Amino acid sequence: MLKKVLLAVSLVVVLALGLVNTGCASGSGFTSMMAKVPADTTSFRYVDVKALRGDADLAEPYDAWKASVSSGLEVLAISYSDVNAFAHGSSVDTHFTLLVGKFDLDKVRKELGDRQYNKGDYKGVEVWERVVGLGSVMESRVALMGSLVITGNEDGVKGCISVMNAGGASWLSKADVNDVANRLPGGVYVDLEEQELAGLVIKGLGVYGVSAKKLDASTLKIAGVAKFDSENHADDARSAIKNLMALQQFSQVNVSQEGLFLKASAELDIDNTASLF
Repeated sequence: MLKKVLLAVSLVVVLALGLVNTGCASGSGFTSMMAKVPADTTSFRYVDVKALRGDADLAEPYDAWKASVSSGLEVLAISYSDVNAFAHGSSVDTHFTLLVGKFDLDKVRKELGDRQYNKGDYKGVEVWERVVGLGSVMESRVALMGSLVITGNEDGVKGCISVMNAGGASWLSKADVNDVANRLPGGVYVDLEEQELAGLVIKGLGVYGVSAKKLDASTLKIAGVAKFDSENHADDARSAIKNLMALQQFSQVNVSQEGLFLKASAELDIDNTASLF
């Protein structure tokens, strides 16, 4: 399944999702969201929910996204149709989810109060807090910022607020992350990962990203980019990626190298994409 490919502990498997056409993604939906998350983020997933919802051909991945977020939205009294964009990020000690859309914040506040959250403030932002006891409550903070709602643990939510309201460094401020993001096309789904130690998964790997966008009624265009610490390490990974992609559910596969970057593209049946979510 596609998600298993993405989560495998081998760059070969990761890049079997497809790696990229060059092109600048500055200002696109996913980079706008990345600019809101803290520099210690190591994993980031973005979904263009509005695009999924508005296209009947993408009903299957939209249903899969809804299933993945149903309990989290219920806590907030937010409907699927309220959300236009979704992002989830994490690191060793933090996790957070960003929701962009049109929300009835009074309804959200009532739901949070009913669930024993207490209203507070952090750097001028309305933040609701639930005390975490022995039965750990993962989403212990909820920040309400108009068309943006942030949920997560304390460090995750405060980290995002510090980036937006107090000049904190964002994940995009890291050169390798920015290099990959700027080469990765946008899409209905984007996933970026940073290896905390280059070569921990495969020799020389630093940051990699994958995106998917609709090509036609039954097909997604898969793209991505990976940055290595040397051209030799990138070259060493390329042949293995080609071999594995030939065994996966991809067609029109192309893999190439440009300096420190490995790039590729492929096509995938929409019926096989639900596991992304």
